[in-house]
Amino acid sequence: MSEEQQTIAKTDQLSGVSAEALPAEIEKLPTEMKTMVSVIAGLFRSTSGPDPETAKILAETEMHEETCKLQGFTESLKVRDQQNARDHDFRQKKLNHETAKGVIVMVVCLGGIICGLYLIVAKHDSAVGTPLLVAAFMAMLGGKSIFPKDKE
Repeated sequence: MSEEQQTIAKTDQLSGVSAEALPAEIEKLPTEMKTMVSVIAGLFRSTSGPDPETAKILAETEMHEETCKLQGFTESLKVRDQQNARDHDFRQKKLNHETAKGVIVMVVCLGGIICGLYLIVAKHDSAVGTPLLVAAFMAMLGGKSIFPKDKE
């Protein structure tokens, strides 16, 4: 083998391009040009993208990363749903307690109004009945004015 052929063989081995892979038009070129073309073709082929096995590994890595992100997001949604359920239960219990307190206050105030009316009408004791009636009525309003206020 001549020195030029050894150089071409080495260049083809380095670039990963065999002589069979080159088009027929390149075969017509002089050996120096053929060497340059094969080296450049090898560079373009080797830098155009990863080999299939590397591409497969990269794709699997990206799929794994996206799967992990999805699992993390799913878990965060589960935690958020559990927190929302706890908040809902808390608000529901609070509303039940407020309702119970409101019913108790309403019963006591109605009792005071009935007592005040009984003292005024049946016993003719307006000195005790009138303040009791007014106090029970005001307590039933919760200390709020009966006249509407402008909302701020």
